[in-house]
Amino acid sequence: MKSTIRKFSLKVYFLSLIFFTFAAGLYSQESASDTLTVVLDQIQVEAAHSSITIGRSPVSVSYLNRSDADVTARPASTMNELTFTLPGIWVSNRENAALGERMTIRGMGWRSPFGLRGVMVVQDDIPLTVADGQTIMNMVDPAMIQSIELLRGPSATYWGNSSGGVLYMRTRPPADSPRLMLRSYGGAYNTMKYEARWHDTVGGVRWNAYGSYFESDGFRDHSASELIRAGLSAGFDLSSNSSLETRVAFSGMPKAEHPGSLSADDATNTPSMAWPAFVNAGAGKDFMQWMASARYLYNTEGGLLTVSAHGILRDFNNPLLPSVGYIIVDRVAGGSRATYDFENLPFNLQLGGELKFQRDEREQRNNVNGNPGDQLSIDQIDNVFTQALFAQSSFEIDRLTLNVGLRADRMVFGVDDFIENENSSRSFFTINPSVGLNYNLNNARLFASISSSFDAPTTTEFKNRPGGGTGFNPDLLPERTIGVETGIRGTSNSSRLEYDFTLFGLNITDLIVPFEEIDGGPTLYRNEGNTVHYGLESHLRFHPSQRYSIDLMYTWIDAEFADGEFEGNEIPGVAPHRAGAMISTRIGEHTIGTDFEWIGEYYTDSANTTVNESYFLVNGRWSFAGLSFESWRLQPFISVHNIFNQRYNTSVSVNAFGGRFFEPGSGRYVRAGLRLDLF
Repeated sequence: MKSTIRKFSLKVYFLSLIFFTFAAGLYSQESASDTLTVVLDQIQVEAAHSSITIGRSPVSVSYLNRSDADVTARPASTMNELTFTLPGIWVSNRENAALGERMTIRGMGWRSPFGLRGVMVVQDDIPLTVADGQTIMNMVDPAMIQSIELLRGPSATYWGNSSGGVLYMRTRPPADSPRLMLRSYGGAYNTMKYEARWHDTVGGVRWNAYGSYFESDGFRDHSASELIRAGLSAGFDLSSNSSLETRVAFSGMPKAEHPGSLSADDATNTPSMAWPAFVNAGAGKDFMQWMASARYLYNTEGGLLTVSAHGILRDFNNPLLPSVGYIIVDRVAGGSRATYDFENLPFNLQLGGELKFQRDEREQRNNVNGNPGDQLSIDQIDNVFTQALFAQSSFEIDRLTLNVGLRADRMVFGVDDFIENENSSRSFFTINPSVGLNYNLNNARLFASISSSFDAPTTTEFKNRPGGGTGFNPDLLPERTIGVETGIRGTSNSSRLEYDFTLFGLNITDLIVPFEEIDGGPTLYRNEGNTVHYGLESHLRFHPSQRYSIDLMYTWIDAEFADGEFEGNEIPGVAPHRAGAMISTRIGEHTIGTDFEWIGEYYTDSANTTVNESYFLVNGRWSFAGLSFESWRLQPFISVHNIFNQRYNTSVSVNAFGGRFFEPGSGRYVRAGLRLDLF
């Protein structure tokens, strides 16, 4: 273990030395201009529960504000369409709504066979990540996302459990956007989508609403899906120094068929096929979920009080192979948070506390042709309760800003098993500190930080134990991560160029690894030693004129098992090299956009016996804004996916039994539609 840490430290030190040599050269070239405006300072980092701006942030943070043309012509049916030019994060569209997308940030979250693990996801101030660390992304309609913030490093100081990174999204459009927007498109695989957005201020209340309906037969056999999503928020001032904002959101998925993963030969020769056993079992998922939240802000003479609360109701049914059965879960989850930001101190200080809870009523029955049978193998209630206290502070000394944070979390897992008539529980206590520095170079910022996170096993991971049995796995431990990073971000060329270069290192202990014991059986979990991740993230955003914009991203990551059975092997499901680019051109009333995405080859299993080949995708979009009148505007658009019809696997099922690792991606297809704006 000591030798592993020593190697890790030497690699980070060496990369940091190269980085700061480059940064010094860049600074010497740019420091001649003292009048350059640092536009990054204007963007507040809400993902960090802080009033700090991106320019002054001591941690790596990325942001995306979608243009009106992008909102018009980009189908955005999955999150990878929005995140492929953001460094550090990788979202894989599995072409499988029953499992949802795979998401990793710096390699964190790779183990998840469905949903997300190890990453905190927030939409409109509502955490989609529940107390045990699970995140279900079906609640998010990417087409409705207007802006994104991404914290790329360990963030337990801000969010607690399952915060190897933070994805923070907002749906509210800019104030100058159309009051009502209607959009519809159709395309290959019998895909249809209908959307509506509305925002206005009525009687002093700031309203924002959206709704959408999506249906598709899917590229693969047995992959049809149907999704309904809606949201409504209202914000208003209670007095001159207080305000209240409330939100409610709904998502329903009446149908999502599960085609399963394939072997290498099947994925190459018949990529649209479904694994026959999944078809015969009627594998898939349906769910219904409600979320609600409220946030109260009160300005006092000494500071700002913020109190928030949220709740989640989720019911889902999940028919799987006969060896697993039919899973039924009714979930109630939520939490509350209170913070106070002191304003009259010689330094910034925030104190706060947080509570979270989760209650899952879980049944597992035999699967009879896609319906629950009368043989009950699991009947239990899982409970999770977390408590946290935290503090954050920042000090400014001339050009230097120092940020420190500390958070203590206590988690209690409990299960009431009605078949065995027994109860069991697991509890954890963790303290996570963070320290960060930010140094102002006029038109650029140097930053460095060290932070930590922990990732407790979810209730599903606790329950699916090797060898079977009821209750929680007594041997499974949380993952713990220590991360270091250093970088430079700023602007150049009269603020038309924004750049961000970051070096990072992660040391993860008690890694939780998924595996399967039998074909089609449940995914099981065990701790498998330690891993070391280190790499480089780079991002350039260039706006040479109002007619052109270019986004460029390259991420390199080296993630390896540091000890145990797979020592020296690369982490599966994590691509060491990724690059993305987005180019937009406006010619009169026409806007043409082109996306480029390259994913290098990566391993599919911990033993590193099989690789997923690299692939390169090119997508294109066109929209026309010339049909504009006094009170309304009509915009036709066309989107082409995978223009060169690349054969590739969009994702993998890590460590799947029998070599069925591969989840094929769709070939070339076209989607076309109309957008109607009412002003």
